[in-house]
Amino acid sequence: MRRHSSGPSLRAIAQRADVSVAAVSMALRNHPRIPDGTRERIQRLALELGWRPNPLLAEAMSAIRSGQPVAERVTLAWITAHAKRDSWRRVPFFRRSFEGANRRAAAAGYRLDHFWLGDADGHAARLSDILVARGIVGLVVAPLPKPSALSLDWDHFSAVTIAYSLTAPRLHRATDNHVSSARRAFTALASAGRRRIGLALEGVSERRVNGLWTAGYLLEAHDGGQAGGPHIHRPAQLEEAPFIEWVRRAGIDAVIGTDSRLVGWLRAAGAHVPSDVAYADLDVPADDGSVAGIYQDAEGIGSAAIDLVAGQLLRHERGLPERPKAISIESRWVDGATAPSLPALADATSAAPRRLAAIPRPVSFD
Repeated sequence: MRRHSSGPSLRAIAQRADVSVAAVSMALRNHPRIPDGTRERIQRLALELGWRPNPLLAEAMSAIRSGQPVAERVTLAWITAHAKRDSWRRVPFFRRSFEGANRRAAAAGYRLDHFWLGDADGHAARLSDILVARGIVGLVVAPLPKPSALSLDWDHFSAVTIAYSLTAPRLHRATDNHVSSARRAFTALASAGRRRIGLALEGVSERRVNGLWTAGYLLEAHDGGQAGGPHIHRPAQLEEAPFIEWVRRAGIDAVIGTDSRLVGWLRAAGAHVPSDVAYADLDVPADDGSVAGIYQDAEGIGSAAIDLVAGQLLRHERGLPERPKAISIESRWVDGATAPSLPALADATSAAPRRLAAIPRPVSFD
C-alpha cells in the first residue's frame, strides 16, 4: 500500500505500533491474518498519526488482490442521453464536469468510459444489459438534456447523478449550490448599487435545478430589501418582446439569468449594458471576462461524483439508496463586461441615463 501524501508512512506507523511494515499494511486493509485486537490497535494509532483510508485506492487494490485486471475491474460509466452522441460536449458545464470526473477517476486508478443511451437505441433496459455484460457496476449519470427519468436496472449498479435533471429515481448526487449561487449574484449586483434586480429564466431551466435558483433569489431579495419586491420573469420559453416589456414595466436595472440572448435583446432595445441594465449569468460558460456572473465549479462537481461512486463500490452498495446524499459544491463570482467590477459599476450606475422607460409600479411576477 502506498503512502498517502498527506498522511504518515507505513514505516512511521509500524515504529509507533512496534510491529512490522507488512503487519501495518495488512491491518489497514483489514486482512484476516491480523488478530482483531492487533488490527484495532494499529488502526487506532494510524488515525492518531493522521492516516486516513482512501476508498478509491482500496477498490483498485481489491481488484489486484483478487487477480482481476484493474482496467476491467474498476471501469466506470459516464451515461449521457442527448439526441446525438457527443452533443453534450458543446455545453461548457457538461464538458467540464466530465473532464473533472475523468481526471479524478484516472488519478485513482479508474477508467471512465462514455456510454450513450442512443447506442442502445434509446432503451434503458438494453443499456443496462450492455453495462452488465461489460462488468461495469459504477455509473455516473451526466446532466440530461431536459428534466426526465431514466429506467436502468438499478439493482445492478452503484450510481450517482450530477445536478437535478434526473428526476427519477433519487440517486446520490453532486451539484452546484444553486441557492448560494443565486444569492451571490444578487449580492454582487446590489453591492454595485443596483436596486431593481430581476430574475429571468425559462421554466425548463428552473426545473433543471429543482427551483433552487429562484429560491436563492427570493431569499436575497427579501433579506436585501429589494425595491418594489421581487421581479421574476419565468415563461415557458424566453422571447424577446415579452422580456423587454417586463424590463420596462418593472424598471429593471440588472438581470440575473442563464441565457446570453438577453444581453443582445437589451442592446437591441436601446439599453447600454451594463450602465443602463447589467447582466449576471448563473452559469458563466468561460472565465474569460466576457460575461459576469457565477462560474460553477463543474470540474469539482465531476470529481465529487467519482468519490460518491467509489464509496459505494468499496462498501459493496448496489441499487437505489435509502438515504440519497447530495454533495454541494460552491461556485464563485467572476467579473465581466456585462457587469464590470463593483466600484466601477457603482459609479456608472449613479450617472448613467436610463434608456428603457420604467413604470413606477413594477410587476412582481410574470
